[in-house]
Amino acid sequence: MPNPRLLGVSALAAASVIAVVGCSSSGASAQSGGTSSGVTTIRIALNNTSDSLPVVVAEKEGYFTKNHIDIKPTTLADITVVPSLLGRQYDVGFTVAPIFINATAAGVSAVMISGNDGDSPTEEGVQIYVGKGISSPADLAGKRIGSPTLTGNINLATKAWLSANGVSPSSVQFVQVPTPNMTDELKAGQISGAELIYPFIGTAKADGFTSLGDPERVLTSHYLGGTYWAASTQWAKSNPSAVTEFRTAISEADAWIAANHQGAYQDIAAYTNTSLSEAEESPLTAYTTTVSGADLQVWGNAMKKFGGFTKTINYSALVDTGK
Repeated sequence: MPNPRLLGVSALAAASVIAVVGCSSSGASAQSGGTSSGVTTIRIALNNTSDSLPVVVAEKEGYFTKNHIDIKPTTLADITVVPSLLGRQYDVGFTVAPIFINATAAGVSAVMISGNDGDSPTEEGVQIYVGKGISSPADLAGKRIGSPTLTGNINLATKAWLSANGVSPSSVQFVQVPTPNMTDELKAGQISGAELIYPFIGTAKADGFTSLGDPERVLTSHYLGGTYWAASTQWAKSNPSAVTEFRTAISEADAWIAANHQGAYQDIAAYTNTSLSEAEESPLTAYTTTVSGADLQVWGNAMKKFGGFTKTINYSALVDTGK
């Protein structure tokens, strides 16, 4: 059975941001980087999608315990708040490159401590699903597109994708919609397009909506990291062993996922409150702990072209090397 500490806050309950509530329940009793009998307590902010699967598995299968870690998880729908809360309400948090890069450019002292999952030419982990009357990117001009965040990787990729297909991103109205609510918004006609990831791609497919493909493919034809685990720079420096052990636990969870697809699908369904058949649409081959400055720079370049980003960044310095 999935661990109730991780699954107690469902995706539906997390549709509103619970940062304050989550921290009062899971963070107040644990000191940042606190240890007890050689165990490091890590207050961790998760996302309410299958992207959090490695942490769910690492907790359920005992990989955190094996690596001397006790996690205190909180599930958030709005991940834009995570970087600014690192070192305060959370020790480790789920993030995506554009949000993280913008935060560090604004003065947040944080580093990526692990990759998580990404996209590749064989795994379209991000897709644009559309409603009635939409059959091409051109049809989205003047329409509303739902996005999980307006500053994240999917929205940035969507803007690049629209531009590559001759549609000005400024002609589209982007509205922030919690991912679990996307298909309901499509059904109601409140949005004409939805930026989706798994397992909610399976939900949209089951409801008969059409995919126009993966917008991230216009950024690179190779593997592109999409999500990461980050920590405050000070916490990472003060807890190098915990960083290594966290990465090891995630790596062991990734290996378990690769060898136990059916169990992983069951974990996704339970954690995201979706059906098993919808969870089984999720690709399970892109989980990795790898993160590099070059990978982040792909996103930084896109931010400059489509997001109004103007700062000069040393992307390698945003990755923890353990030194």
